[in-house]
Amino acid sequence: MKLLKLNSFKQIVITFFTMAILISGSFVQAENSKEYVDHIVYVNAFPTDSLPPEMTKQYGLKRSKNYALVNVSVMEKGAGTPTGVKSKVTGKLKNLMGQSRNLEFREIKEGQAVYYIAQIGVQSKETVNFFIEIRPDSNKEKYDIKFSKTF
Repeated sequence: MKLLKLNSFKQIVITFFTMAILISGSFVQAENSKEYVDHIVYVNAFPTDSLPPEMTKQYGLKRSKNYALVNVSVMEKGAGTPTGVKSKVTGKLKNLMGQSRNLEFREIKEGQAVYYIAQIGVQSKETVNFFIEIRPDSNKEKYDIKFSKTF
């Protein structure tokens, strides 16, 4: 029975992050990824109401059109399959009215994959500007990512 639960958990995690990539439809576009010398950084933000209920429950997320998930992944470039890189991820957001909030990222690790997620409250048709700082553990450089999203 424990094997079944572990396999179900892995399947949920894989489904979660696959959906995170697919939901935006633009995850692989240049505006949501940035290539550096040693790394590729992927960022995405989307409403949580499109995630399966069991997934939001597993990660303690609120599932609603009024909540969004910010997802950051840092991949090491090089020969072979890209691997996730443990990083320090911080950030803030600012809406068009100038209101600012800090993002509280938490790490999700599954095998070779490492993701950083933060949940935020959003209003319908609200445009949010994100400012994210990433410091990969394997590199002394920091990467600044800026992007906007209308929910």
